[in-house]
Amino acid sequence: VRMDYKGSNTGYNVGVNYLSSDNELWYALPDIISSVLLTGKVPNIIEATRYVPKGVQKGLRKSQILGIDIDPSKNNLVQVLVEERQNLKIQLKTIDKEDPEYQQLKSRAQAIKILVNAMSYGIFIELNPEDKNSDIQVYGLDDFNTSENRFEKAGNYFHPLLAVMITAGSKLFLAMAEAKVKELGSVHAYMDTDSIFVPPEHAQEIIDYFQPLNPYTLDIDLLKPEKEDMWFYGISSKRYALYTYENEEIKFIEGERSFKLHGLGHLTNPFPKNVEDWQAEIWEDILKRHYGMISELDIEEKYSNMYAISRLAVSTANVLHRFDTINKGKEWKDQIKPFNFYLVGFQVAEEDGKAVKPLAPYSDDPQKAVYEPFIDYATGQIKEGTHYFKPLSRTIMQYVEHLEHKFDGKIGVLERKHVHADSVIYIGKEANNIDEQELDVKKSQEFLNKKEIMQKILVLPQRQAEEWGVDRKTFQRIKKRIKETGNINLGTLAVKRLVSHI
Repeated sequence: VRMDYKGSNTGYNVGVNYLSSDNELWYALPDIISSVLLTGKVPNIIEATRYVPKGVQKGLRKSQILGIDIDPSKNNLVQVLVEERQNLKIQLKTIDKEDPEYQQLKSRAQAIKILVNAMSYGIFIELNPEDKNSDIQVYGLDDFNTSENRFEKAGNYFHPLLAVMITAGSKLFLAMAEAKVKELGSVHAYMDTDSIFVPPEHAQEIIDYFQPLNPYTLDIDLLKPEKEDMWFYGISSKRYALYTYENEEIKFIEGERSFKLHGLGHLTNPFPKNVEDWQAEIWEDILKRHYGMISELDIEEKYSNMYAISRLAVSTANVLHRFDTINKGKEWKDQIKPFNFYLVGFQVAEEDGKAVKPLAPYSDDPQKAVYEPFIDYATGQIKEGTHYFKPLSRTIMQYVEHLEHKFDGKIGVLERKHVHADSVIYIGKEANNIDEQELDVKKSQEFLNKKEIMQKILVLPQRQAEEWGVDRKTFQRIKKRIKETGNINLGTLAVKRLVSHI
């Protein structure tokens, strides 16, 4: 179920929860099977559509990829590449690491891995939003026209049927794993795209359970034990760490980042350049606080003079125009230009009821930007002062205290939410939009049926609108405009409040 679990209008996230609905909903078959496995309930199937391949695509030719012979009329490309990589991994075990051939084969195996990952999902769901709004006809459970959105142009290999089935199949794989763990009388700690963290005593049994599904001609493990004898510390989805803890010493997995950076990864390094793995240092301090080795005050003292700053590129005309004031009078070589990098601070101050969003020219030392003049993104005015920037200590504590909104409960084994869908919202591709949100949150554009919204507003009781935060005078003005012009501005705060409830 993709929805705004936080209820803060900051974006839609996917959760595997108990769902009921008064209206019919379309789901891929693997998702239906997952639901039956996890709930034990069979949904009421009203209609099903089956897509059957017919014939062979014209123009297919034999070719070589990285020297591997491929006949697309006979071979499964992914299967051939995966098996070739597996053969390379077997070869690597027999070659000395100092041998020049070792690095050559290792690079070849890595190239195949990158190729398989690139062609296995993303290309089938590639969408490229245009910069400006245009007239669009939206199709779905119903269809309507809108001029409030940007058209999303499909990529060359766009094929939503494949993309949907790939993701649904992946979720079914994880649902089977969860059901097996439950059958064994246990629970899992977390899941990722293709992995599940389970009690070690059940690991091998789960691995053996899935092995008969191996689609390859080689004996390739579908699942294999990794990261054994590790502690798990979870805050919420995509915010966790795997580590060892012994004699008050915290260690992450050597050679890899065994912690997730969601909510921190968008930040620039706040430390001096000699501290390279600064995310690891922050995570170590989070864990030290958990074990009572340091206090919240210690974190406050260590990070209060550092600031949460991100680096972005000037990728839209809207952002470029915000630098008009600072560019004025400068030669071209000294101006902030398209695709240059710039720095963004996270707003903590308001002026005249509006949040100040600091934008600053790029610097190799982002922390110095807080002491220099900057541009307020909202107004284009030049401002200065550290009080406009969010201290890193506050960012870290908010990170630690971040609740898991997609489940019920706060500590321990959480319970899936029961979600009732009373309507469906059509959304587009997730993208960062500095106009509307903080930079670490990706938000989808919403395709709204304006005609339907206006009809609902016209019959909405005054008292209900006031309960939703829209005063009588404003509500009457909105209804008057609809009646007189047959139109409405979906971007105003009052209308947004009404739409969020409608």
